[in-house]
Amino acid sequence: MENTDVCLDLNGYPMNFKYQPDVAKYGSEYCGYKSWNEEAFFYEFAVQNYDLSFRYKGKMYYLMRNGEKAVISDEHFSKEYVVYPSANQLIENMDLDGEKLIDVMGQLEDVEIW
Repeated sequence: MENTDVCLDLNGYPMNFKYQPDVAKYGSEYCGYKSWNEEAFFYEFAVQNYDLSFRYKGKMYYLMRNGEKAVISDEHFSKEYVVYPSANQLIENMDLDGEKLIDVMGQLEDVEIW
């Protein structure tokens, strides 16, 4: 199944169609994103389909890609608790203690791809 979060840049490399990197603004350290957290979510998770974990307010969260779906999972990446049709939709809509993930992305700790 094709990942609908992805388009190709002018050189044919995959990138996030909605949250595109900006190397001119942010440089290349984080693949054109302003921080590791943004690179991890907008590129590694949404484009490259890596599973991801992070800590927010002391609680660990686990996200996985299962085909085109993006899923809030358990620590073993084996159970699907909440399913979103795409990674971008998970990033935009996942609730973290009354806050949207996308709004608190800079506050996340221990962001790791798997």
